[in-house]
Amino acid sequence: MNNYFKLEQERSNYLLEQTLVLSTVKGYLKGTIKYDESSEVVKFATKLLGIIDEGLTAVEDKFPEQK
Repeated sequence: MNNYFKLEQERSNYLLEQTLVLSTVKGYLKGTIKYDESSEVVKFATKLLGIIDEGLTAVEDKFPEQK
Protein backbone atom coordinates (compact mmCIF):
# COMPACT_ATOMS: atom_id res chain seq x y z
CA MET A 1 0.00 0.00 0.00
CA ASN A 2 2.89 2.35 0.76
CA ASN A 3 4.24 1.90 -2.78
CA TYR A 4 0.85 2.88 -4.20
CA PHE A 5 0.88 6.21 -2.38
CA LYS A 6 4.46 6.83 -3.43
CA LEU A 7 3.52 6.16 -7.06
CA GLU A 8 0.51 8.47 -6.83
CA GLN A 9 2.69 11.20 -5.33
CA GLU A 10 5.21 10.81 -8.17
CA ARG A 11 2.40 10.99 -10.74
CA SER A 12 1.03 14.15 -9.13
CA ASN A 13 4.49 15.73 -9.06
CA TYR A 14 5.01 14.83 -12.72
CA LEU A 15 1.67 16.36 -13.67
CA LEU A 16 2.44 19.54 -11.74
CA GLU A 17 5.89 19.90 -13.28
CA GLN A 18 4.64 19.32 -16.82
CA THR A 19 1.71 21.69 -16.38
CA LEU A 20 3.91 24.44 -14.89
CA VAL A 21 6.51 24.19 -17.66
CA LEU A 22 3.94 24.12 -20.45
CA SER A 23 1.91 26.95 -18.92
CA THR A 24 5.02 29.12 -18.49
CA VAL A 25 6.05 28.61 -22.09
CA LYS A 26 2.47 29.25 -23.20
CA GLY A 27 2.44 32.60 -21.37
CA TYR A 28 5.75 33.59 -22.91
CA LEU A 29 4.52 32.71 -26.39
CA LYS A 30 1.32 34.70 -25.93
CA GLY A 31 3.45 37.72 -24.97
CA THR A 32 5.63 37.19 -28.02
CA ILE A 33 2.59 37.04 -30.28
CA LYS A 34 1.10 40.17 -28.71
CA TYR A 35 4.19 42.39 -28.71
CA ASP A 36 6.45 41.18 -31.52
CA GLU A 37 6.20 43.00 -34.82
CA SER A 38 7.93 40.37 -36.93
CA SER A 39 5.36 38.26 -38.75
CA GLU A 40 7.78 35.33 -38.94
CA VAL A 41 8.25 35.31 -35.17
CA VAL A 42 4.51 35.60 -34.58
CA LYS A 43 3.84 32.77 -37.05
CA PHE A 44 6.43 30.53 -35.37
CA ALA A 45 5.17 31.38 -31.87
CA THR A 46 1.60 30.62 -32.93
CA LYS A 47 2.65 27.18 -34.17
CA LEU A 48 4.49 26.52 -30.91
CA LEU A 49 1.45 27.66 -28.95
CA GLY A 50 -0.64 25.03 -30.74
CA ILE A 51 1.90 22.37 -29.82
CA ILE A 52 1.90 23.52 -26.18
CA ASP A 53 -1.90 23.34 -26.05
CA GLU A 54 -1.73 19.79 -27.40
CA GLY A 55 0.87 18.94 -24.75
CA LEU A 56 -1.27 20.33 -21.94
CA THR A 57 -4.27 18.38 -23.22
CA ALA A 58 -2.20 15.19 -23.37
CA VAL A 59 -0.96 15.64 -19.81
CA GLU A 60 -4.49 16.30 -18.55
CA ASP A 61 -5.81 13.26 -20.45
CA LYS A 62 -3.05 11.08 -18.99
CA PHE A 63 -4.01 12.07 -15.44
CA PRO A 64 -7.77 12.70 -15.58
CA GLU A 65 -8.25 12.46 -11.81
CA GLN A 66 -6.00 15.51 -11.37
CA LYS A 67 -8.20 17.91 -13.38
